[in-house]
Amino acid sequence: MIRVAIIGAGMSGLAAAHLLKNDVEVTLFEKSRGVGGRISTRRNGDLAFDHGAQYFTARTAAFKDFIQPLRNKGFIARWDARYAKIDGTKVVARKNWGADHPRYVGVPSMNQVCKHLAKDLDIKKNTKIVTMNSQDRWQLTDAKGQLYSGFDWVVSTIPAPQACEIVPAYFRYHHNMSTIKMEPCFALMLELDNTISLDFDAAHITHSDLSWMAINSSKPGRSEARTLVIHSSKEYAKSAINNSSAEVMQHVLSEAGRVIRCDLNGAEHKAIQRWLYASNENEEPTATVLLDHEHKLAVCGDWVLGGRIESAFNSAHDLVVKLKGECL
Repeated sequence: MIRVAIIGAGMSGLAAAHLLKNDVEVTLFEKSRGVGGRISTRRNGDLAFDHGAQYFTARTAAFKDFIQPLRNKGFIARWDARYAKIDGTKVVARKNWGADHPRYVGVPSMNQVCKHLAKDLDIKKNTKIVTMNSQDRWQLTDAKGQLYSGFDWVVSTIPAPQACEIVPAYFRYHHNMSTIKMEPCFALMLELDNTISLDFDAAHITHSDLSWMAINSSKPGRSEARTLVIHSSKEYAKSAINNSSAEVMQHVLSEAGRVIRCDLNGAEHKAIQRWLYASNENEEPTATVLLDHEHKLAVCGDWVLGGRIESAFNSAHDLVVKLKGECL
């Protein structure tokens, strides 16, 4: 049977594995101890924070079909949030997502989606692939020097800058990857004091060093402990990427207090996360399917189609359709 190695176990990698597993033998390699990439959740006792991707939409028929079994099992639900758009400190628009196009979240946490998709797949966690070589078949080497051999195809699903480091320069689309600029983001996680009342569940923010704020505990299936997740703007993240965590935390905390006109310094739990590759600088699609027939190499990921969770799936889906139709 044809053997395929997939580097990365985020949404693109997991989706590609599911779409291929009935036709080929698939092995995934994930550098972290868990799956999901930025579809992630951090916990501290009873507190839980979806500190990466906040929600997702499903507009294409293929993605709707893919997530329907997870919806049926209760691992995905609509988030009918009270939404606001904030310009500086002023709310300039409001809507109820319950009357709008569906936004979905994992239940009881965002990472539950990928955890469920990972079941029954062959995933080698804590395994960072650092080199790949091919003669007749592909051989991968991890950061500890361990070799993994005998793969007919390799599919990289990791962020473009990381892929450029390990995918050989002769890959047909290596230049395409090298032009992709990924942007960082900081995520601040707070336990929200019961004395603080906000008149929204989720908000996009402009003219600020923040871009997003959400009462994480307002999502379906969460615990009663009130939690707040705040994302910085990409502009601020780029300017402060080398600052200490303490400096970044205090700045984001102060800016959040300014935006909602409330002192958040008294939060009992505070944590900061730096996402180095949070989004593609160009949110428009930058390529189609990156498939090199000659070298049996392929690349996909959310950054290929401009970002978002659905983009991650669609990139994997389009790649697998072409791979099955032309190569397998």
